[in-house]
Amino acid sequence: MNRALVVLILFAALLLLGFSPRSRAETVRCESSGSYRSCPVDGRSGVRLTRQLSSQGCWQGDTWGYDVGRIWVDRGCRAEFQVGAGSSSSSKDNAVAAAVVLGVIGAAIIANQERDRGRDYYDDRYGYGDPRRTIRCESNDNRLRYCGLPYRGHVEVYRQHSSSPCIYARSWGVERGRLWVSNGCRADFAVY
Repeated sequence: MNRALVVLILFAALLLLGFSPRSRAETVRCESSGSYRSCPVDGRSGVRLTRQLSSQGCWQGDTWGYDVGRIWVDRGCRAEFQVGAGSSSSSKDNAVAAAVVLGVIGAAIIANQERDRGRDYYDDRYGYGDPRRTIRCESNDNRLRYCGLPYRGHVEVYRQHSSSPCIYARSWGVERGRLWVSNGCRADFAVY
């Protein structure tokens, strides 16, 4: 397993445990005496009402709210607010974030395994299955050589026989219904 996957797994574990790379939380009291009032805060890490102090209702988006630089209250809402340190996220939000991260990690592991399986990756992903036919085409002495294609379809390197790499559009390709190889590429090509 590569280092990036280990880091992602550790990050997901921290999210599951409820840790967050945010700043320390602070409690701020903001009170309306019947009219609009704002209180300066750093709201980038979120704001959450933790304790209502008034008999008048405090409803987010109606009698209180926040943005990046302030909390606002109106119509008699008086309350204490938690600012920062994940105040806008709950353990449920952390669990959802961790599930997303774990899903991405799982997808990366699966993609890595499929890529490592070589030709089977194309079979599974694109549904090519067994090729209709394989054709051997060889560039001897690094010369350009054309080979006929008996079928139309998707062409892939099936089995390489040369020590020179067979790289699509560099040392092999398909042009006007013909397969071409160059730069010492020698391989069996599958037509799907």
